[in-house]
Amino acid sequence: MKKSLLFFMGLTSGLLSAEFQFGNGTFTMDGGFLGLTGSIDNDVASYTITNRHSNMGSSNIFYSYDLNWFDSKNLIQAQKTYNNMATNFNIPQMEYRVKGLDANIKAGYDIIHKSEDDFLGVGVLVGLSIPWIDATKSSSTVPNLDLISNNIDSMQNAKQLFDDTKTKVMTYKVGPTINFQKSLIGDKLSVYGLASYAYQTGYISNEYIKSDLSVDGTYQEYGLGLYFTPFTEKFKWGWLTLSPRIYATLGYKYSKWDMGDVSINIAGKGFNSSDLSPYKSNFTMSSSIGYFGLGYSF
Repeated sequence: MKKSLLFFMGLTSGLLSAEFQFGNGTFTMDGGFLGLTGSIDNDVASYTITNRHSNMGSSNIFYSYDLNWFDSKNLIQAQKTYNNMATNFNIPQMEYRVKGLDANIKAGYDIIHKSEDDFLGVGVLVGLSIPWIDATKSSSTVPNLDLISNNIDSMQNAKQLFDDTKTKVMTYKVGPTINFQKSLIGDKLSVYGLASYAYQTGYISNEYIKSDLSVDGTYQEYGLGLYFTPFTEKFKWGWLTLSPRIYATLGYKYSKWDMGDVSINIAGKGFNSSDLSPYKSNFTMSSSIGYFGLGYSF
């Protein structure tokens, strides 16, 4: 009975712990686009709710979670970059915006656990990623002679040259994860980090492709940061001990999604799946984010 109650209190305490991170960085897409021979970089903002590590009661079993939302600026530059590097197609002036959700749950065991500021845990990650790419025609788009001459054979469908497009990605992932925290100055300042490598599977849906494309690949994430808490206090009521904290973090995180045999059409012109098959290639998305976080735990 006591063990069950401790487990419940540990879980409740973990659920009452959260950190809110605000970050900025770069979101990169490489390959997989029709005719593209290089990568496109977008400035991106990220917003995260996370619990990096909570133990179940007094046991060495831990769990963590993170819910990440990212949103890029509207970038006409992405279209210019595309046209500079594309070998087969030029597209009219479009604005691009990358948005999405990445969510992960982790659970495992602390093989080293000296305190909540000194541990090394290994476990399993289960998660999903739902990014999408909005490509919309710029309000200043005006047809030019090159665009007309390059598409003279299909001008009866000229409206397609200026259609908005949306590419949706949905992947599920599972794999090993490791995290640690090491105190540097008592319980005031610590360094922490994580690394995960997972298998992922899912699909890519594009409005100009009549069927979803099944994709397989890998997911990686790495992070390193500093944890600072100005004060810690412990309160004991019989066998129950609470240690309320308010803390700040400063860190860097890198995530990468690799998928094979993908062809994504952002050309503003309709193609079917068979037309796109010769252009299939590996498609990679990655984010590099620097962030500041504020958190609390009870």
